[in-house]
Amino acid sequence: MNDLFIQGLTIDWNRVRPYNYVRQIPAISGIDTFTFHKPITFFVGENGSGKSTLL
Repeated sequence: MNDLFIQGLTIDWNRVRPYNYVRQIPAISGIDTFTFHKPITFFVGENGSGKSTLL
């Protein structure tokens, strides 16, 4: 059983605008679904909020 809080994510390419930078990232351009098998941590915040300092 997968007891992770976030088990994965799905990209709905139909909702991503044609010239959005996300479409230009080669590592994810052909992927629709990410499934996490191990815990993962996301650092999210505005520019200048200290994410890099925290790392």
